[in-house]
Amino acid sequence: MPSLLVKQLFPEFLLVAGKTATFVKEAGSRSAAISEISEGVEIPMDFTPLSYVTVTPYKKGLRERVTRENIEDLYIPVIEQQLRRLARRMAYTIDIDCLNVIGAGAGISSAGTGYSMGATGTRFTLGGAGAYALGQEDILWAKSYIESKSFKPTHIIMNPINAKYVYELPMFSLWAHYGETITKGGVIGTIYDMQVLVTPAQSAGTAYVISSGENPSGAYAPMGFFIIKRPLMSDLEIRKEFDCVDVMLTTRYSPVVLNGDAIVQITGLNTS
Repeated sequence: MPSLLVKQLFPEFLLVAGKTATFVKEAGSRSAAISEISEGVEIPMDFTPLSYVTVTPYKKGLRERVTRENIEDLYIPVIEQQLRRLARRMAYTIDIDCLNVIGAGAGISSAGTGYSMGATGTRFTLGGAGAYALGQEDILWAKSYIESKSFKPTHIIMNPINAKYVYELPMFSLWAHYGETITKGGVIGTIYDMQVLVTPAQSAGTAYVISSGENPSGAYAPMGFFIIKRPLMSDLEIRKEFDCVDVMLTTRYSPVVLNGDAIVQITGLNTS
């Protein structure tokens, strides 16, 4: 399956038989310690509340029509070009669908404050256009929340507009603090060991700090899954009555979030 950025956070689950997939969701704290017990005392029983989520993959597709005149007159392989264009649009759509379930499944949401620490140790507020920007303290608060749930924060997702203000933070813009990577290459690689995903698929004004499921114990606990019923399929149909060729692309999939504690949503950020 194609992807831009966000889909990589979801392990793929191939649905071979049937039209639905059922997953188990665990409730309760994952960081609760086990108490000491005395000799000869009955061992306490632990019960983890579980719930179930049933997911039905949905179908998405698009068709482009290429006329014979396009094929004859243009100096590009028109059919192949239309297939590539459809594939890019499908990848963009998949990332948007993944972001929609991330937003719906977030364990906590809070408005951004823009608070950050300056190079001289003075706290300041980053913002503009009537709203706060994504500040250093917003990122650290989200990071600490995920860590309190025994997950390791791995990714930050933001729109290019919100990334613009992150570039202005002193710890990322000053050569003395960050080195040459961002001042010369213009790339935000990682922030506090979290990979930064800047994508227009994420709407401006909202950002996410996410754990893909990594945790200190090394247990397998993915944030969610990307269920695939039909991989991306392309097809061509010759329409003689229109003297053209229809280029089609279809797929059936559905992303699902199972660990909402691995997602922090930060809202109320700049939109321009």
